[in-house]
Amino acid sequence: MRTPPVYVYTLCIALLLIGCRSTRPDPEPRPLGSDLPAYEAPRDGPEQPAGSDMRRPPEWQNAPGDTLTLQESLALALANNSRLQSFSWEVRAREAQALQVGLWPNPSLGTETEDLSTEDPIGDFTGSEQMVQVSQPIELWGRPGKRRDVAEEERDLAGWDYEAARLDVVSQTTQAFVGLVAAEQRVHLARQLVRLSEEVFQTVSRQVETGEVSPVEKQRARVPLSQARIRLRRAEEARTAARTTLSGQWGRSDTTTFREVEGTFGPVRPVPSLDSVKAALGRNPALARQQDEIEQARAVVSLEKSDRLPVPAVTVGWQRFGGRTGSARTALKAGVSLPLPLWDRNQGAVQRARFRLERARRQREAARVRLDTTLSKAYRSLVSAQNEAQTIAEETLPAAQSAFESVRQGYRQGKFDYLEVLDAQRTLFGVRRQQIQALSRYYQARVRVERLVATPLEQLQ
Repeated sequence: MRTPPVYVYTLCIALLLIGCRSTRPDPEPRPLGSDLPAYEAPRDGPEQPAGSDMRRPPEWQNAPGDTLTLQESLALALANNSRLQSFSWEVRAREAQALQVGLWPNPSLGTETEDLSTEDPIGDFTGSEQMVQVSQPIELWGRPGKRRDVAEEERDLAGWDYEAARLDVVSQTTQAFVGLVAAEQRVHLARQLVRLSEEVFQTVSRQVETGEVSPVEKQRARVPLSQARIRLRRAEEARTAARTTLSGQWGRSDTTTFREVEGTFGPVRPVPSLDSVKAALGRNPALARQQDEIEQARAVVSLEKSDRLPVPAVTVGWQRFGGRTGSARTALKAGVSLPLPLWDRNQGAVQRARFRLERARRQREAARVRLDTTLSKAYRSLVSAQNEAQTIAEETLPAAQSAFESVRQGYRQGKFDYLEVLDAQRTLFGVRRQQIQALSRYYQARVRVERLVATPLEQLQ
């Protein structure tokens, strides 16, 4: 039995040692807002029809209706936010990069002619020696698979950036919605104050006409009425700005896309303990990203180590020689070339990769400490806002409401003068504005804490 040439064995070993393609799951979405579909760039490229292969229902691609809910706001923002879309396209770019680095290097084709005649015209190759060969680099030691591992880790990092952007969109949209609800309530409160000031002004005007009080009281009553109308105009302007901020989350600056929001500040819900909140800090995508950065640095170390080993090239060709003697012959040729790693053994790149691996570990520790500190501050702000909102709702507001009703009733009976009514009115509406501010702070702080742990606080009770 004839023994195969040595290059056949080389080729078989190369095929066995080429790394197999590894597959990695996409980063799992965090619990916060995971019930709503977010924009995902189509895998076939931007030339695809709008809406194809996108995880978003078609009803969220259009403008909202007359009444807007928080759920609709989040769905619109996740489907149309430009920043989130840019991160999604970066994920697709990293996927394409992983595909590219896993491809085989292209073979090279070479031709060579020797013993050309100096007497015959140029182009007479009948008597020359000719050779055609194909050379193919063979990447051993699992190098293609290791390159894919590095590229897929980079794809995962882009995936975590996308997930962080998704959580930012959820949090920012929720905060914008809370701000708009607070603005709506301030407008409603300002209108109540205008109506009440008008009633007081009309009452004082009648008393002036009947001679019960001095005409000076009518001028005094005109001042708070004017101030109430100014406050109403300011509240309406603030509401318009809040509407613009909310609609900007899904890429629209037109405030006429909806007329009103459906939502009010409900009762203050209990806050889970700090320990239970900190236990969920590991769900923060920044920490998950740091862990993947460590894995990516390890993959780079492994790749740089494999690059220390040479890449052989297998050559196969055809040669024709001896044409001028009348006994031209043809033959196949084969060979293997192997670079000699005498001086450059990629030692510097290996050392650099190890240093960056250690840096990634230190960065993860720093990120954990930074997020833990930020969470503690946000939690204290949440507890403070909760206590303030509860105190106002249970103690301050009932007392101010009772005092105002008593003074107002007594004024009608002639027991109190106008200044006492004005003072009680100012106190009551000041407490109501304080309550709106406290509730807004409470919900805003709640959103910030939920963003840090990437989980609704109801799930941590």
